[in-house]
This record gives sequence, C-alpha cells and structure tokens, in this order.
Amino acid sequence: MALHRFGSFIPMAAFAVALGAAPIASAQRSAITGETFTAGTTGALARLCGASSQEAAYAAAVHFCHGVMVGTGQTSDAMHKRQGTRPSFCLPTPSPTLDEVTANFVAWSAANPQFDGLRAADGLLRFAAAQYPCTGRAARR
Repeated sequence: MALHRFGSFIPMAAFAVALGAAPIASAQRSAITGETFTAGTTGALARLCGASSQEAAYAAAVHFCHGVMVGTGQTSDAMHKRQGTRPSFCLPTPSPTLDEVTANFVAWSAANPQFDGLRAADGLLRFAAAQYPCTGRAARR
C-alpha cells in the first residue's frame, strides 16, 4: 500500500489520517462494535483509527477513520475560506504522511481522555490545532 502525502493525495488544506500503530489507552481498547462506529465521539474515532490489523473490523475501521478525518478537514477548510477566517490548523511543509497524522491523533487522544466525549469533529479540530498550529510563514492552506 503506497503512502501519500497530503499535498499529492488530496488538496493541501485537507486533513486526513490513516491507520497508525500508536498505543491506545486501555479504556479505548475494548472490542470494536457497531456502537463504536455510531458513537460519533473523539474517543470512539481514536479507537477506530488505532485499530490493530489483527481485529476483525480493521478494514472497516480504517476506512471509516479516513472518511471522518478527510471530511472534517475539508469542511473546516471550506468554512474558513468562505468566512474569510483564519484556519484552525495549518499543515507544515512537507506535509506529514497519513500514518504520521493518525499516530499523532491516537496518541493525543490517549493523552487527553477528557476530550473522549466530544463530538468527533470537535476533537479532531482540537487535536489539529494543538498538533499543527498556524504560526507565521509556516502556515499554509
């Protein structure tokens, strides 16, 4: 499976992740069920994004993770452009790989369990703002 950088896989402003191998807090290590997919929370999304290739729901979890991440990032970008407001996150140059972003999100979620109950999109944007802040000339969109 080829890895793509943000700029060549989807528009630079898009925010996406792929499956990572970062450790997951024990609370997030429960079995993936249908409820994990429909919970709509940051903690549930981190659980899906951090699924192990040994789990039966691995492929579905990865694809779900990709969709939520890309959709959230692209929606955020479109809203900021339309409203003329500053983006909430800015990817560095060169852009991180999808695996790197995923691993960072899963690790951030494990380190910040107080955000597990947030809506997935809110948690993703909180993570992205902390991990990829918009500072000076390094910011790009």
